[in-house]
Amino acid sequence: MTKLRTALPGIAISGILLATAATPAMADSADPTGNSSSQSVTAAVTKAQKLSKLKSLTGDSNASSLRWSDALSLHLGHKQAIEKYRFNWSTNYCNSSPDTLPGGYDFRWGCYRHDFGYRNYKTVAGNYYFKRDHKLRIDKALLRDLNTACGYRPWADPYTPAQRKKLKEACLKTAKKYYQAVRAAG
Repeated sequence: MTKLRTALPGIAISGILLATAATPAMADSADPTGNSSSQSVTAAVTKAQKLSKLKSLTGDSNASSLRWSDALSLHLGHKQAIEKYRFNWSTNYCNSSPDTLPGGYDFRWGCYRHDFGYRNYKTVAGNYYFKRDHKLRIDKALLRDLNTACGYRPWADPYTPAQRKKLKEACLKTAKKYYQAVRAAG
């Protein structure tokens, strides 16, 4: 019992030291408004904010394609700036159609962005509003992305200019077929 009485003040002092040592660390994690980081919660993203972000990522422009690329990088890095939207990033690329074509043409990027637009708009806006307000724009963006892929030419091209021209024409024709298929069925 005597040992316990002599050990108790030491335990109490250890507890006080532990608590006071943790206080500066907790103070460092507070934001300028005085909220600690564990208490600050990101406000829920509204449907309107989500639709606005989707539109900026699925547009028929080079700028939109670049924004989508940046967003994908943020998603792969698990960054809150994009994760807060809780988008569906799953893809099956070009479904059962070839993702790559002879000549080094790669349609995966365009098909991925297309899947992203379809999956998220159907969830957020609903199928009716997706088809009425967004499908055409997303399909046009697919055609733009696929045509951009058909512009690929490696610096050390193994094909003659005549062969490359034929391969590019075939690529553009295939891109148009993919576009027509999603317009008809998608």
